[in-house]
Amino acid sequence: MALPNIHIQLKNGSLGRVVRGDDGVTGLIVTGEAVADKLELNKVYQLSSPRDLTILGITAENNPLAYKDLLAFYREAGDGAELYLLVVPAATTLSQMGAIEADAPIRKLIDYSRGRIRLVGFNRLPAAGYSADTETTGIDKDAVTGAASVQAVAESYAEKIIPFRCLLPALLWDGSTEHLYKPRESTYSRVGFVMASDDPQNHTAAIGQILGRTAGLPVNYSLGRVKSGAVTAEGWLTDGRIPEECETLLPTLDEAGYIVYRTFVRKNGYYLNGDPMAAPLSDDYSNLNLGRVIDKAVLIVYETYIDEILDSVEADEMGHLSAAACASYERMIDSAVGSRMKDEISSFSAYIDPDQDILTTSEMKINCLITPKGILRDINVTLGFDNPALKQ
Repeated sequence: MALPNIHIQLKNGSLGRVVRGDDGVTGLIVTGEAVADKLELNKVYQLSSPRDLTILGITAENNPLAYKDLLAFYREAGDGAELYLLVVPAATTLSQMGAIEADAPIRKLIDYSRGRIRLVGFNRLPAAGYSADTETTGIDKDAVTGAASVQAVAESYAEKIIPFRCLLPALLWDGSTEHLYKPRESTYSRVGFVMASDDPQNHTAAIGQILGRTAGLPVNYSLGRVKSGAVTAEGWLTDGRIPEECETLLPTLDEAGYIVYRTFVRKNGYYLNGDPMAAPLSDDYSNLNLGRVIDKAVLIVYETYIDEILDSVEADEMGHLSAAACASYERMIDSAVGSRMKDEISSFSAYIDPDQDILTTSEMKINCLITPKGILRDINVTLGFDNPALKQ
């Protein structure tokens, strides 16, 4: 028998702290310049704090675009956010950044992170003398061409269970909507176009800022969520005008599928109009939040079932999956999704048809369905006076 004493057991888990997940792990590819003995071009760096800018020697003078985007990212995402940075030569086009070739910057970035990246931003400060082709697209045609390449690369990685979504700048918008490219008429559900700018001098797109806002939000939240607060106190569009100067054009830009700043009466600052992707509304993943939800679910399904490959499974007297096996596999995914996405989806269901000849095919089919959270885009209110005396 032990000596009489006071025994104290520490309780854990009451503070509600959570480990930062990988839903907001981000990659950023920007044009810039090398910094002697600190920053190499075409090399991937992992960052976790704005203090890393000093370590890499990135300043507003030698790399204005990277400096602007990285500071904006950490203002939104917070200290500790995981970001992978790749700075490419100033002459590199968006098409080259997102090319399908094995040595392209986008592939180098994703491969370096070992598939952890869920969001990728591209940004470019054109070199002096660059002549943009905007005649048929209203924005630099290179951005439109680059979107097709980026979509192809993203789809190829998604097939390998490495899903990610991308943001491209609506570069060098000429200010007109007459011949403006409409992202909503494309089929690039993994690519969004940012026409909002946080750069008063060069009017480059607010890629870092919007990546940071996205990284800090649950996957089901819209970028335009008003409760998340204003994204900036000052803002422009990529043609250099402030949103108020383009007030009559904003509905057109929103309908076309661009991410832009907008205002609300009696609220300070600029908000985002939402998170449209370059895909029609008929596409299930035509908004970034819906794409992020399904990407997270894909990873959970994979992680839940990968250990079951080539495992022994019970069959019934007909050679079909046993009812017990079906129930067990359904509980596995219900539990995994329920614990990791309970506040990000409305409901989840999984069903395994027991009428599967497991002995002949060695194959099991599972039907999983997600009911996503809705997004409250418009609120219609009927308001008037009531005179109770008239009801007597």
